[in-house]
Formats: sequence, C-alpha cells, structure tokens
Amino acid sequence: MNLMEPPEKQTNGVARSDSKISAKALFEQRKKYSNSNFIMQETSQYHVQHLSTFMMDKTESIATVDDAIKKLMLLESKGKIWTQEMLLQVSDKAIKLLDCDTMEELENFPLSTVHHSQTVLNKTRYPSVLLLVCQDSEQHRPDIHFFYCDEVEAEIVHADIDSALGDNKNGKKMRPQTLKMNQEKMKRHRETIIPPSETNFSPGMKGRVDMQNVQRRSSVQQDTESHEKLAQRIEKEVQVLNCALDDIEIFVARLQKATEAFAQLNQRNKSRKNKKRGPAEGMLTLRAKPPSEAEFIDSLQKLKLSFNLLAKLKKHIQNPNAAELVHFLFGPLEMVLHSCGTPDLARSVISPHLSREAVDFLRGHLTPKEMTLFELLGDGWTRPRAEWLRDQCAPLYIPRFRNGWEPPLELFRTSPWETECSDVSSLSSEEFFGSQSSLSSNGSFTATPSARKYVRVLYSFVAHNVNELSVLQDEILEVIESGNQWWKLRNRSGQVGLVPSNVLAVITPEDLHSVDPMYSPSFVGTTPSSPLGRGNSFEKPRTPREKDYRSQKMDEVNDELLKKITSSKNQLPTRNFKVERNAGPAIPLTFNSSSAEVTAWLQAKYFSKQTVDCLGILSGAQLFSLNKEELKAVCGYEGSRVYSQITVQKSQLERSQGDSELQEIMRKQKEKIASASK
Repeated sequence: MNLMEPPEKQTNGVARSDSKISAKALFEQRKKYSNSNFIMQETSQYHVQHLSTFMMDKTESIATVDDAIKKLMLLESKGKIWTQEMLLQVSDKAIKLLDCDTMEELENFPLSTVHHSQTVLNKTRYPSVLLLVCQDSEQHRPDIHFFYCDEVEAEIVHADIDSALGDNKNGKKMRPQTLKMNQEKMKRHRETIIPPSETNFSPGMKGRVDMQNVQRRSSVQQDTESHEKLAQRIEKEVQVLNCALDDIEIFVARLQKATEAFAQLNQRNKSRKNKKRGPAEGMLTLRAKPPSEAEFIDSLQKLKLSFNLLAKLKKHIQNPNAAELVHFLFGPLEMVLHSCGTPDLARSVISPHLSREAVDFLRGHLTPKEMTLFELLGDGWTRPRAEWLRDQCAPLYIPRFRNGWEPPLELFRTSPWETECSDVSSLSSEEFFGSQSSLSSNGSFTATPSARKYVRVLYSFVAHNVNELSVLQDEILEVIESGNQWWKLRNRSGQVGLVPSNVLAVITPEDLHSVDPMYSPSFVGTTPSSPLGRGNSFEKPRTPREKDYRSQKMDEVNDELLKKITSSKNQLPTRNFKVERNAGPAIPLTFNSSSAEVTAWLQAKYFSKQTVDCLGILSGAQLFSLNKEELKAVCGYEGSRVYSQITVQKSQLERSQGDSELQEIMRKQKEKIASASK
C-alpha cells in the first residue's frame, strides 16, 4: 500500500450511488470550464496538466519521440508521474504556458522553436495526452513536453497547434477555420459537462477501504438504530474515510512533486552560467511551489478525521484493516511534519478532536517510532475530547473534499469526536474546583490556603531518577505527602516527585505572600488536587499568558540547575547533607553510540520506561541533536532532565576531546624540541 501514488483525476476512490450533485456545483464546473478553455479571435486557451519533460538524449535512451513515450509509460506504471495544472495558450506567434492562479507566464515557445506536435491516446492512465517537441537556438538537444488534456480533448488542442505551425511555416491562413470548428466542439462539450456523482473504484485500489471488505455484522445492534440504518451509517463513514484518504494522497503527491522539482531547479541553478532562465524552468518553478499553510492544516485535519474513523470502524473493515491503515497514514504524517520543519503548525490543529476510542486505539497499535511522533504533536492530538472543558472544545469540524461531495452534516454532529465531553465539563465552578475553591467577583478562582501545606527549599537538589523532583533554592512547593526522610511535593508546573526533607522548611500560609508574591490570595488559590489535568497542577485552569509565565519560570529553574550541574567541579557544594547512592557502572554516550547504547545509557540514568522506549530508537548523534523543547514535547516532564543529562554528557565529551588534542600538541612540541637539540 502506498498513499503517495499520483492522484488519478477521474477516480475519487469513493462509491456514492446515492450522492447528488447540486445545481451550484454544476454551474461552478461549467463556469470553470469556460474560464479556462476559450477561443478569442487568434488566441485560444486550454486547461492542461503538465506530466513530464524529457531531453532527447541517447545517453538517457531517448533518441526518438517513441522512446520518450515509452519512458513516460514506464514512469507512470511506477507511480512517478506528478501532474501540475496550468493553462496552454496558443497564438499566431507563440505557445505560452500560464499559472492558473496568477496568470504569470511560465514558458514562452515561439512557433519557430516548436518542431513537432502529437497526441498520445489511451496509453497511460491519462487517456488524452499532447506532446510538444521544442528547441531554441541555445539548446543543444530538443525537449519533449507531455501534457494531459483533462478538459478539452488532445485532438482539439493538437489541431489548433498544428494549424498555427502550418500557417507560420507556409504563410497561409488555415487556422481561423480550425478555430471555428474547435469552438463549436468546445461549445457542445460544455453543455454535456456533468460533475461525476458516482465513481467506482477497483477492489484492489491501494490505500482504500472497499465496501466489499466491510464486514456486515448483524449481531451488532445500536440502541436506537436498526441493522439497516447501522449498515447505511457504516457505508457513509467508509465513504468519508475514502474521501479523506484521497485528499491526503493528493496533498502528499503534491509535496513530493514540489520537493523533486525544487531539487531539479536547484541543480539547474548551480550549473547555469548566466541569470537567464533556461528552457522549462518556468514549469519547474511552478512545480516547486509548496502548498499554502491552509492546505497543510487541511491535510492535518483530515489525518485526524481518518484516525477517528479508523478507530470507529475497526471492527467493520479489513483488507486492509484499521491497524494497517494507521501505520500507513503515519508515512504521510511524517512527511507533512518534515515539510513544515517544526511540529508547531501540527500542534496548533485542535479541530477535529480525537475521540477517546481513537487515542486508545493509536496508543495500542503504534510502534515506538510512531509513538514518539504522536507524542510530539501535543495535547491537540494526544488528549481526547473527553478531557477538554466544554468551553475549550473546538467547534464542529465539517470537512470539504476536493471531489465536491458533501456528506450529511448529521454524520459529524453525532460522531463521538464531536459529542464526547468530560464528566466535569457540565459541573459548576465550585463543583469542579472543589470545596476549597470559590469564584471571585472578577472571575478568578481563589482558595483557602489553610487547607494546604507549603515548604520552602533551603538548598537546591537535583533529581537522580524518575521518582525524584529537581528543586531550586528558595522555591515554594506544595506538600502532598510528608514522611520521615523523603517528602512528596508538587511544584508550580504541576510536576510531582520526592525531595529530601532535610533541604526543606515548612512555612505557614500567612508567610506565603511575603516569601513569594505569586502566592497572594488573589493568585494562589487554585491548588486543590484537581481531578482534571495532566499534571495535577495546584493552580486553576490557566490562561495562555499564565501558562507561558509558569513555563518560563520553570525553564529558568531548570536552566539554573543545569548551570550548577555543569559548573566547575572545584566549587564547594552549598548543601549540608549527603544522600548515599550506588553509582553503578558508567555507561558512555557519544555521537557514535548506537540505538542499543542509547537505550542502555537511558536505563542507567533511571529514566522511565516510556522515555526509554521513545528515545531508545535514536542514535547518539540524533539524541544530541534534540533541543529542550523537543525533548519536553516527547518525554513530558522528564524532558528537562534528559536535556540536562545530555548537556552534561556533551560537556564531558568536549572536555575529553580538548584534553586529548592538548596532549597531542604537547607531544609534538616535545618531539620538535628534542629533534632541534640533537
């Protein structure tokens, strides 16, 4: 299976025997045809899709036009042809190629440089193909351009170009008659345009869910749905899934096409001696244009929709089954993220939410590599809708498909990813935040601090395993459990862990404001152990500004701890306590470490199993390349500690490398002195 095959213009992969095309869709399709394809006096214009361009070169086994056609067929059979729509304009002087959106001129072939025109019919999945052989005075070999005539038949375009070439060569005026005949044909064709309302696809089509493979389970009965209605709903959901897969496939194909075109364009620019644009570079420039941000977001939303549908339909689809399609979709997802450069855009895509069933299904079937990628996407992907407060939930998501099909709205309104809500979302503020919280007149939450216990940190402490918590001197923390030697505390970021009791001092609630203004009654009160949330933070649900402030403060804490860790070993410690620990065998980590050695190093540092599984698939060089934010996104609260350990390891490597280089310099200097004294 491969979602990255080139799209088939006439195949949408969805069987819709009962779908209706609106009058608006019919009007828009015919209007688009009229705007793209017309004949005005001596200028004609046709909508085409550029398939490929080959240079006639014997070293590439292309000595004739027939050789070029065979190569096109070979590439098409391997799924390596990417289409690029454009407008082909013919006049009595030249053939021009224009950008459909901006009408910018991409190529200009004077008729004297066009040596041959020919049609290629029904030899590939593109049934109506036009080829042009062009060579200007500066080219050593001619180019052969292939165009798929998707709206006007290739014979019509070929007749137009052939008559223009004949008039240019012989000085006759045969083209006006040809244009008149073509105009009549195009007018009749326009009246017959009907957008496809029913499209069949072969059962073996890759990356698709065939309705023949949907298991009809009569034993599955919904409380309010009959078996017949359930079957109809499943069929509709499969159709939506196939539409989403189609659009993802087209988007990924465009990404691949843009990447390849950019590489070719880059190569041409490097080898070009002057600034003049070379032949066919206009088409390459258009192909290299990346999709817009809105298109990236649309593809990410359809990926989330596909995950929801696969989880919901997992008992009803097979060949391929839902789990196989999930693995399948992570290829395009990884490509989209790679094209974006950072996961920031994907993290911003909240709508549609994932259902709880979808999140559980993904976590139960993803490989460690896929899980790392999934965790990198943030709460918008990893938290199901049921864990979001009602006023934080995204609005209803209604997808728009490229083929124009509009599924019933009820299908989405009643879907679990749109209807699930947490048990607390309907509670009042008092019920949600507990009896210790109350809602003030200005809308902020306050609490009675006397119900809780706080401590101040006397000496900084660095955690040595996943159960402990790094703290900074003078930091204020909430006490969750107080024992003899180790106390369980929660910091302002919501992180919980054990800290030695001999570095702590209990403070009264009255002292909180004087110690730290952030714990004033108007600000603190937010800290009962909330039943909701990812870190049991002892603050109210934060606004984005408050989240940024807390995150910034915690980063400052970690950075200061990091400086202390990597500072000179000669500096005397300020702590007046000692915790006995078994050092254990030292596991080295270098840029050349394998994934197995990385795993061993992470285990030796007592990181959690989840962190080891997520990062253990990386090599040493890959692990060193991750920054703090990426590690925090993948490993959660352990990310900062992983970053600290990596920084320490880097510092040790640089120090040892510097020492060895210095020793080598000193050795050579001694040899030089010794040889000079002889």
